Amino acid sequence: MATLGNDGQEYLERLRSLGVDTAHVNSAIESYTAQAMIMTDRDNNQITAFHPGAMSMAHENRVPARTDISVAIISPDGRDAMLTHAQQLHAAGVPFVFDPGQGLPMFNGDELKQFIELATWITVNDYEGKMLSDRTGWSFEDIASRVRGLIVTLAEHGCEVWEGGQKTMVPGVKATEVVDPTGCGDAFRAALLHGLEQGWSLARCAELGNRMGAAKISTRGGQNYTAPAP
Repeated sequence: MATLGNDGQEYLERLRSLGVDTAHVNSAIESYTAQAMIMTDRDNNQITAFHPGAMSMAHENRVPARTDISVAIISPDGRDAMLTHAQQLHAAGVPFVFDPGQGLPMFNGDELKQFIELATWITVNDYEGKMLSDRTGWSFEDIASRVRGLIVTLAEHGCEVWEGGQKTMVPGVKATEVVDPTGCGDAFRAALLHGLEQGWSLARCAELGNRMGAAKISTRGGQNYTAPAP
């Protein structure tokens, strides 16, 4: 599910060429597609300039009434869309990952608590995890007790996986070289969704996610790497 602007046709065609079902991608012809300009320094610190464009209308795209949806993810999107889609997925009985990412600052503590109560799994990086904990007043243990699993990524150090009342440290994977960090989080989440669909444990999902992140950071661009075998 996504909302593109009047300049999104080329990317829509790329998605279709990769076998992605685009039946639930809306077009907002009166707006441009969301755009991000990311500046990266030599230490891989990043500053992002962002304009939401058509993404501001993403809430108009409703979760489809289908019975073949095994897992979903709520990632950074329009504020209203994230709130609405979480409620719609929960009402439809679709398990979903809450992945607030850079959208987390848009929500207050009560709204974040609602996301947690509706979600099945949560994934955040260490910075986002601290903010989530600070705004809700809940520790990682508290948050993990309310969902099936919690993942806190720690960049090259791997990640913490909270599942079944236990915390497991999944070690990082050393990259062949560090070229471009853009898209590493997306690569990790692709592995997470793949693993969840296969019925893997969160720890196994995270292991593949760390390998995907290492493969991605070794290549320039967000989609130019080769995914390692599961």
